[in-house]
Amino acid sequence: MIRILHTSDLQLGMTRRFFDHQAQARYTDDQFDALRRLAMIATEHDCDAVVIAGDVFDAVLPDRRIVTRAIDALGSFVVPVFLLPGNHDAGSPESIWTTGNLASRLPSNVTLIRDSTIHSVSGGRLEIVGAPWTSRRPDRDLVALVLEDLNRPPPEVTRILVGHGGIDSINPDPGNLNLIRLASLESAIGEGLIDYVALGDRHSALSIGVTGRVWYSGAPVMTSFREDLETTNRALVVTIDTDVRVDQVEIGQWEFRRVEIAASGADLIEAVGGELALPGDRARMAIRFVLEGTVNLAERAELDQILDEAGDLYASVRLSEDHCDLAVLVDDADLTTLAIGGYGDDAVVDLIAMTTKGGETGDDAVLALRTLYRLLEGAR
Repeated sequence: MIRILHTSDLQLGMTRRFFDHQAQARYTDDQFDALRRLAMIATEHDCDAVVIAGDVFDAVLPDRRIVTRAIDALGSFVVPVFLLPGNHDAGSPESIWTTGNLASRLPSNVTLIRDSTIHSVSGGRLEIVGAPWTSRRPDRDLVALVLEDLNRPPPEVTRILVGHGGIDSINPDPGNLNLIRLASLESAIGEGLIDYVALGDRHSALSIGVTGRVWYSGAPVMTSFREDLETTNRALVVTIDTDVRVDQVEIGQWEFRRVEIAASGADLIEAVGGELALPGDRARMAIRFVLEGTVNLAERAELDQILDEAGDLYASVRLSEDHCDLAVLVDDADLTTLAIGGYGDDAVVDLIAMTTKGGETGDDAVLALRTLYRLLEGAR
């Protein structure tokens, strides 16, 4: 029996533009804490090896502090660890893997997969072979190239193939030359060339094909609103004997929630407040609201206040910049608040007329009315 820990897409050093300084620091710290938790899990489950299937770093040349912290965290592992360059940290000539002395600074049990060399561990019972990215845009299926040169291992040897990138069964893009072909993987498995395929690139855990031996591990710490909370923040403990068993283990605690609400007026305000009142670790939660409906100026001011106050508790709370369809309609109550007399009332009438024009002009007019409303309300 062989057991490995399969993870990928650590994205160490990733920054999120919607985080303030404190939230970003918390997120970065948790990425390294997750790496240390992976080390604990590998030991607890008596794993023979750990494979990190690409994107250890979020950039080809990460900040020096990020690199130093990564080396320190990798020192927590007591079993062999294999690092595969992915699309974010491809082993190109200018990358951290080739330009600096990182490889020489790694702990002795950590191996960088530079090519398709077969690495033997656990007394020869386990072989690790990988398909590293050497550029950001490969023009071929890198995994298929590795498979072409493989011979069947002895019966007592378990072989793991480590790859990174999209796969044609779920991303059928004929223009993407580096798509991994599922048929070639399943054929290799059927021929006994490989026993398990550890993939990275997709940040949610997913079994691919019908064999149960091809998996994306998902990211150990959630990275975006596109991911499914039920299948991210985890790693895979893979046990290979006569069959393969894959157990998902929770790692990270972050939540990126995309909340869609279609309502108007007080109902919309209540729905937003209800979402923000749900239990959870708010310091590790980012919420992006996608709102559809109408509100008056008073309700929009209330909404802004709710979001501002929530931002003091949550890692991030924002309205979607691209997908919100929230209209602000000025009603009689708003006009009473906006009545300042003289030329001021004429300007308000002009702004209200401009809101009907749509586009940037309409958006600017609404913003001006919202600002004026808050100033007048604050002065009362």
